Parts: sequence; C-alpha cells; structure tokens
Amino acid sequence: MIDVIEITSQEQMQNALNIRHIVFCDEQKVDPQQEFDGLDLNCRHYLAVRDGLVIGTARLRIDNQKKIKIERVAVLLKERGKGVGQALMRRVITDAQTKKGYTIAIHAQRHAQSFYETLGFKKFGEEFEEAGITHLYMEYINAPCVTENAP
Repeated sequence: MIDVIEITSQEQMQNALNIRHIVFCDEQKVDPQQEFDGLDLNCRHYLAVRDGLVIGTARLRIDNQKKIKIERVAVLLKERGKGVGQALMRRVITDAQTKKGYTIAIHAQRHAQSFYETLGFKKFGEEFEEAGITHLYMEYINAPCVTENAP
C-alpha cells in the first residue's frame, strides 16, 4: 500500500529534496539552480511512502493569480508504473480543492500528458520549454476518476 503524507519535518523534507535531485537533476539533467528555485518554504510538500521507503514527492504552491500549482511531482524510476504518481496526485488534488475559487494547474512534461489527463487535467495553450524540457500548461477540470474508487 502507498501512503501519501504531508511533510512535517526536516528529515522528510530532505527525503523529498533527495528524490527531486535524483529524478530531475540526475535523470533529466535539470540544472540544480533551476530545480531548487527558492520557493520550497512557501509550499506544502508531500511524500509517497511504501513499506517505510520514500518513493515519490510533490509540492503545492499558491500563486498570486488565484492558482494552486502542483509542482515537482517526482517518482523514483523503479517505482514508476506502480500507482505511486496516482496516489500522490489524488492526495495533492484533494488538498488543493479545499481552497475554493482557485484554479488547480500544472506544468506537465509532454511525455506525461496522458497520465495527467486520466486524473482530470486538460491541456491549454501551446507547448513551452522549461528547464530544457517540453512542458504543457494543464488545468484540473474535476474528472470523476480522481475518487478513491478509481482504478
């Protein structure tokens, strides 16, 4: 079973930063200066944990335009395709929905577009480059598959 917890300690935060470094900096060759953008203190952070092992992370950030941005979604390579991303996103979306009147958005990497669509996100606008990777702007449109009974 995958547990998704909100980060409440420095040790947990360090685990999240380690996963982000592995996924974004090591695997995807994102410059650490871009990955660690100085915004972490103003975000809510989450960890995905299975059998006591930290295997994924994500953060929520509220911006000044009534948007809640889901960012830094990262799952360790050997754990991908096992429902970790789904579990993380369900929890983050549920928490984001508590801020009424806000748009939930994500800058999704192009290769993950269909994953985010299954969660209820819709693409808007054109593709763009961020940290040298093609991204899409997507907004959550409240699809029913984000419930606990979803496959």
